[in-house]
Amino acid sequence: MGFKVLSPAAAMKALELAGKSYRPKEIVELKEAIENKTRLAELRASLTGTIDQELIHEIVAMKLELDRLYGEWAERECGDSALLP
Repeated sequence: MGFKVLSPAAAMKALELAGKSYRPKEIVELKEAIENKTRLAELRASLTGTIDQELIHEIVAMKLELDRLYGEWAERECGDSALLP
């Protein structure tokens, strides 16, 4: 998995986006799913006294997907010229 670097102006635009309450539907839905899985993991841990490693891996994968969605959203909002070579 590679990574992209935003120009300083695009980074400022991305910070402005983060400060607004609007989020694309897919981001909102994934955040809710992550919160639900996290609550499930916490409940299981409190009841069993053990950590469900498989569930933790699912949550981490979901958070990485969320990061990707945020990056794509920022790219769309900032434009292709926002990326540094």
